[in-house]
Amino acid sequence: MYIIIVSNYPRGSKKKVKYSVRWKNPPVCSQCNTSHDLPELWCEKCNGINTIQAIQGRMRSKMNPSTLWDFSDFFPSFSHHISLQEGLTPVVSVKSIPALTGLKLKLEFRNPTGSFRDRAAALILSEALARKKTNIISVSTGSFSISIAAYAASAGIKSTSIVPQNIELSRIEQMKLYGSEVIIKGDNLEKTLAESQNYIQELQAKSLYSNFYTPTPEKNLLTIEGQKTIGLEIALEYPEIENIIIPRGSGSLLYSIYRGLQDAKKSGWIETIPHLFGVALKKTDDSHLAESLDIQRDPRWSDMIKEVVKETGGKEMNITGERMVKEALAVAKYEGLLIEPASASVIVASQILHEEIPLNMEKSMAILTGSGLNSMNVFATQLREKKKVVWGLSPATAKFEILRIIAEGKAHHGYGIWQSTGKKNTIQSIYQHLKNLEEDKLIRNDNQKGKRAFFSLTGRGMEIYVKMREIIDL
Repeated sequence: MYIIIVSNYPRGSKKKVKYSVRWKNPPVCSQCNTSHDLPELWCEKCNGINTIQAIQGRMRSKMNPSTLWDFSDFFPSFSHHISLQEGLTPVVSVKSIPALTGLKLKLEFRNPTGSFRDRAAALILSEALARKKTNIISVSTGSFSISIAAYAASAGIKSTSIVPQNIELSRIEQMKLYGSEVIIKGDNLEKTLAESQNYIQELQAKSLYSNFYTPTPEKNLLTIEGQKTIGLEIALEYPEIENIIIPRGSGSLLYSIYRGLQDAKKSGWIETIPHLFGVALKKTDDSHLAESLDIQRDPRWSDMIKEVVKETGGKEMNITGERMVKEALAVAKYEGLLIEPASASVIVASQILHEEIPLNMEKSMAILTGSGLNSMNVFATQLREKKKVVWGLSPATAKFEILRIIAEGKAHHGYGIWQSTGKKNTIQSIYQHLKNLEEDKLIRNDNQKGKRAFFSLTGRGMEIYVKMREIIDL
């Protein structure tokens, strides 16, 4: 999930940007020591990270938060506060998984839109209002765009969500329910990001961009500032915690929690920062099962997370998507918690760490980031012999099923597509369907020079696929 902050003046302009948000401690580049006004995470001069010196807030005894904004001692000052009662998520302990009994689980999927991203959206939309923006564009694999759409609706700001073609239908429908215009571009997040820049350039060429705000969590300091409240809440309520296990896509969540713990230490809430464990997706053929973690990592983030993990005495781990799905199903069955596969990564990691270290479960906490309601299609493929999606999306024809498999990134070549259909048809029939779809200009072979064809949907193919999904009775 991404947000891009674009100022009213082009980079290199000598005209000073009037910024309406006041920092407690201003962002300063850790390399060249340049001070910044806008909430950009990376320094435009030297590409170093802009950091905020740890903030000292009130003593623990003076804190009795009822909303996220009660942590405003640690935020920039905004002229407007947008809130849907995010934050202060509950914590429960594992009861029915023997090896993990006592492990504390922070239920971030209990936020208003079912994701920890709501914490970031609250600050981002507050800034958008302070800057008098009337439109906001988000680019993500789903959760971030859903949060932005919901908070934009609350703020009275128009929103546009640019997403890749392979995300869950349920995510797209949620964005639409919040009134967001959904634009599908690219078959993965990296391509979507690139194509979104073309969309923005078109707006600029038509002089339509001046009132747009374009946010990316991995580039925006307000994302860190909002999400660091997870660390603040843990330190405030559970100062005895020694280990925190965190899902890691780019690394922004782990860094956010670290920043919150730094503020908590500065405020005297804790004496030492807990060990932080980052759990990433292992790149395999089943990576698509945990799409929210399946993103290309910026080397700058990788280096920074390594430093944080080393500093806190933690560890980085890699888990397969298939194992995440299996554990998410187990957590639902035995603990009554419906979580997305990416969240289940921390359950698997906790089991592994317990065998290696072992962990003191009573003093360990795992962060469950997102709701399983956004991954029902993934769960259906594990629970049903016939691999088909839910929400009423039973493929009416073999050709539509092939379009679906390619669009959702499940497979892109003949043999893989045949496997993804459950081998219901002969592999020869699959290749014949692929030939017909290519002749009809619904798919194209992106690997003309290679021996194995690698198919993707054409613009016409994507248009037809999306229309078919919309007219199927849900």
